[in-house]
Amino acid sequence: MFHAIKRIVMNNNLEVETARRRFGTERDVAAIARLRPGTLAKDRCSGRNRFPFYKVRRRVLYDLDEVEAIIRRTGQGGVFVLDASAEAVR
Repeated sequence: MFHAIKRIVMNNNLEVETARRRFGTERDVAAIARLRPGTLAKDRCSGRNRFPFYKVRRRVLYDLDEVEAIIRRTGQGGVFVLDASAEAVR
């Protein structure tokens, strides 16, 4: 898992902190979504793209917050919790 570098922007002596983003590899997302890494690769090549991805040089990275939001919204793979009192469901 990768963390984007937190930037601090200096503007008129005020510090503004930008949001941190968590990035994961194909293997990380495959584990979260209960898919094989090869399935994600095939999806990218065929244009299906279950999850948005970023290509940085030769690496494919996924924003883990986006992936988790899609899984919660669509119920597409993975384990997620509906609320604090509910058990984890598939």
